[in-house]
Parts: sequence; structure tokens; C-alpha cells
Amino acid sequence: MPRSSIIEEIRHRLKRFQDRITAQEVDGAILVQKTDLYYLSGTDQDAHLWVPHSDAPLLMVRKSLERAIEHSPVEKIVPLPGFSQLPELIRKHTGRLPRRLGLELDILPAAFYKTYQELFPDTQIVDISPLIRSVRMIKSAYEISCITKAAEMADSMYEKIPEFLEEAEREIDLAARVEAFYRSMGHPGIVRTRGFNMECLYGQIMSGKSGAVPSNSPGPTGGEGLGPFCSQSAGKGGIGLHEPIYVDYASNVEGYIADQTRIFSRGTLSDKFHRAHDVMLEIQDAVVEKGRPGVIAGDLYDLARKIAERAGLEVGFMGYPEPVPFVAHGVGLDIDEWPIIGRDSQTVLEEGMVMALEPKFVFPGEGVVGIENTFVVTAHGMKKLNRFPDAICTC
Repeated sequence: MPRSSIIEEIRHRLKRFQDRITAQEVDGAILVQKTDLYYLSGTDQDAHLWVPHSDAPLLMVRKSLERAIEHSPVEKIVPLPGFSQLPELIRKHTGRLPRRLGLELDILPAAFYKTYQELFPDTQIVDISPLIRSVRMIKSAYEISCITKAAEMADSMYEKIPEFLEEAEREIDLAARVEAFYRSMGHPGIVRTRGFNMECLYGQIMSGKSGAVPSNSPGPTGGEGLGPFCSQSAGKGGIGLHEPIYVDYASNVEGYIADQTRIFSRGTLSDKFHRAHDVMLEIQDAVVEKGRPGVIAGDLYDLARKIAERAGLEVGFMGYPEPVPFVAHGVGLDIDEWPIIGRDSQTVLEEGMVMALEPKFVFPGEGVVGIENTFVVTAHGMKKLNRFPDAICTC
């Protein structure tokens, strides 16, 4: 992306965020979460970004100042030797200390919060995490282009799964081949999340009954994993015949994520797996048909639930024994962005939202079927970014 385009992109993001904090009578915000920082400054260095409600931001860098200057279009970039310098740097830049200071209270460690309280004793601290998340929820044309490229990366990987399965005896063997292929295509090897204690390397690969093993995963599926220290996704179990092979691996291009799931099998699957998979495709198609700007997200979730119930698949839909209360989640720089198509969600769909729609069904003790694709909300409805076929792929 040309430097001039980066400058304009960051300027537009900052303006939208500043409009939000101004409307909430916040004098300025300090952002430290890595994706928020990158989103508004263009760098992932160890830094604090001060964004006043008006005027230019100040990027205060602990490490590496050199890399921050190289990457960021922010005009004012200064070293930050320690937290204690924050008030003076902000005073020098803005002319005064904030009366109301915004922080990302959804993710900020308590120790940091206490430090900020001590550094700004006469300042009221308020939570601006909903404001930055709502700004990031609407993607620019540049962001959508990155997510589209990520979807193309995923399509290329899924085309290789039948070949990988010829060489993979265990789930972990398949995971190793998929991850190596992604890395060779430029995947950074991480999928960032915002949720506390939520970890995601690439995604989940499970075969047969291991796909139906419950876990601490915030999504509808779990997996055996490699042990109590990592109790989800691919394990050391074998990949058998005539059982669903579940591949849910997120791609990543320039930090932007596309999420995709497909079902494969060595040999044919029983009719009940195919029927449940067809119902999940029906749910996907129905949500996409209704998912237009102005529609309430919670209504789409209710639509998905009703289709599952009508098919007699309400038990096991979106997880078992504890189903998750959503059928789609936002994606972008994090895999758990807004919006959520979930129970009682009052979010109104808008053009530029990007989300992964993932209706799935769990057969306890047998396996998982379902689908996941990444969609962008356009003026005419939800546009699918993935191209690999949705049907179960028999190898």
C-alpha cells in the first residue's frame, strides 16, 4: 500500500474514533492493545498512542522507536522511557492533562489500570473499548481487500487438503502440513483475539469423535488437543475412514483474518451426517438471504435456530453439551470482532461489516459437520468471499 494511501487510511480511522470520543465528552484516549494500536497508528511496536478528541495523535514508543518511525504515518513519534513520563508527554503535546481519559478497560491489565490512576490522580477514567470496537466493526475498502486476499489464501489451502490427507495418519500430521502451507503463503502464524485468556494459533482440525469432545473453546467445537495444557484442536489421534474430518483454519493477510470451515472424509459418510450438513447449508443460505443493511443481528440468529429446530437438530446445534449463543462473529484484525449474530443481539447490520458465518452441528461421540465462510455486508446483501465448495469433500 503506497505511503500516501496509508496516511489517508489512518487519518480516516482516527477521525471516526475522535468523533466517537468527542460525542462521549472524552478529552482523549490512551490505546495500548496491539490491534487497536496498529489500527490507529500503523505499527505494532511496544507503544502508547495518545489520541486527543481533536488535533493530531502522539505515539509514545518503548521499543522499537526506529521501527515505529519506519512504519507509522503518525507525525509526532517520541520515545517513552517509562510509564511515569506519560503525563508530561501528554501535557507537552496537548497543553493540559485530560479531565476524562479513555482506556481500553475490556482488556487492560489491572496493574496497568492502577498505574494510570496513580499517574492521573485528578482525571476520571472511562471505558472507550466499545467506541474503538464499533469503529473497527465497519471495514474500509482497503480492509475488505485484505480480508478478500485472506479468503483466497484459505481457498488455496483447502484445495490441498485431499493431498495432505494422503500423507497424514494423525490429526497433528494434517495440522502440520496445513500450517506449513499457510506459512509458505505468508501467514504470520498467529490469529489475534481480543478475549481475555482466549488463544488461537490457526484454528481447529479434528477427525471423527474427537471433533465432538467438549473443551474450553469459545466456539461450538473443541477437540482432544495435545493435553491438559492445550486441550483443544488437533491431537495425536488417528484419522479414520468414513468419519467427518473437520478443518476450521483461519487465514491471515497483512494482519487481516478470513475464517473458513470445511468437512472432508476418507470414504463415504452416513446419511445422517449429510442431512445435518445440508441443514447447516440451509441455515447459511437463509441468513445470507436476509442479512442486509438495517436488519437486526438477533433476528438472524433466531432465524438460524428456527431452521435447526424445524429439522429436529436443536440439540447439538452450535455445540454440545453447551451450545454457544451465536452463529456468526466479526473478523478483521482479531478473530472475535464485532458484530455478533447472536441471541438477543440488537446490532443493526451496516454496509462494510465483515463476519464469519458458521452454522455447525455436533453429534456427541461421533463428530461434527457444518460450514463457515466469511461474508461482507454490502448495500445489496451479504457477499461471500470464500470460493471453495461448501459440500462435504470425499477423498
